[in-house]
Order: sequence, then structure tokens, then C-alpha cells
Amino acid sequence: MKSTHTLVSHLVVAVATLSGSVFAPAVSAGTIACTTACTAPTVTGGGSGDADTTQAYAGINWAFGAGPELVLGVRSVRTNDRNKVAGAKVEATFPFGKQSIAFDKLRLRLVGGNRTGMYELGGGYSFASKGFLLSGALQADYVVAGTDFSLSSFQWQPFIGVNTLARPDEGTGGPGTLSCPAGWDLHDATWLNNVGNFSATPDKFVNGLTCVQPA
Repeated sequence: MKSTHTLVSHLVVAVATLSGSVFAPAVSAGTIACTTACTAPTVTGGGSGDADTTQAYAGINWAFGAGPELVLGVRSVRTNDRNKVAGAKVEATFPFGKQSIAFDKLRLRLVGGNRTGMYELGGGYSFASKGFLLSGALQADYVVAGTDFSLSSFQWQPFIGVNTLARPDEGTGGPGTLSCPAGWDLHDATWLNNVGNFSATPDKFVNGLTCVQPA
């Protein structure tokens, strides 16, 4: 029974040693364990910070097979801390010529992608042709390209255009700010091993940094 208890004890020590060697920062030979002189930094701020951006815009599209059209709309999107966006866009189109302009399409698209390039999928209604349509587009800064598909005539109508839509606001998430107790210094594992000649357990590190109390 005693031999079994001893074997289990050695096994626990071996597992603990292996775990420390795998997850702890690299330690130089001959270093001294940093216990009370090291502590984990305090993290303030950071975390997930989404940014909401609502933009009214105007633009000019060239609809192939139809001609130029004025576009007026509103886009509302949310950007997360990884710069991914999600939202919606609603817009109205007004085909125009030298002496006339008229209201035609009302479109609603869902928006996805990232801040520098977004895809849009949705549909709408054409009051000129009196029929519903499917619509898709790609939007970058001030430039758009897409197509409508009429569900009444079963025809495609691609378009390209320019508009006043800049990229949406950036998400505010991040790793946060690390701080130490008054009089303590913030250092990484390399400094701790090579300069301070200390080693510290993984629980005393945050984002690769630890607080060290000067001697």
C-alpha cells in the first residue's frame, strides 16, 4: 500500500514538472525562483468594444442597359474588435437623363465582411417595371459594384458606381493596459531570466509580462 502511495506521489510530481516545463516561459540555468518579488500585472480597459456607424450617403451608379442613376440611402453597421462588420443598407435609385429624373427602385441589403471591403445581399422593388428583385453588391471605400435580378422579367442588370461611403468606425477592443503596484517594474520573461536572473511561474504573467519588485 505504501509503495502504491509513493508511486502515485512520484507520478503527480512528474506531471507537475512536465506541465511547468511546457507552459512556463523559458528559464535560464541557474535562475532563482521569483516568488514574493514577482506578481501578475493588473489589466485595465480592453475587452470587446463594438463601434456603431450610421451614414447617410449619395452616389451615382451606371446601370448597364439603362444608364445613369442617382442613389440616396442610409447604411448602419456595427464593427467588432476584429474589424468584422454586420448591418444593413437601404437605398433608393433615381434614373436620370438630360431633362428628366424619376424614382425607380427601393432596395434593402444586409451587410457583412470587414471595414475595408463589404458584401451586400438583399432585394427590393422596382416601381418602374412593377416587380420585385434580388440585389447584391460589393462595397469598398467610395466604390460599389453589383447587380439586380428582376423576378418579373428574369433579367440581370449589373451596375458600378461611386458614392460618399467611407469605411465605418473601428472597433475599440484590445488587450487592455497593464500596470504594476507602485514602485514595481513591468518586465518580460527574457529580462527576468537574463538580467534579473529570476524565473516565475505562469500565473505571474499576463500577455508575457510580469511585475518585478526592485531589490
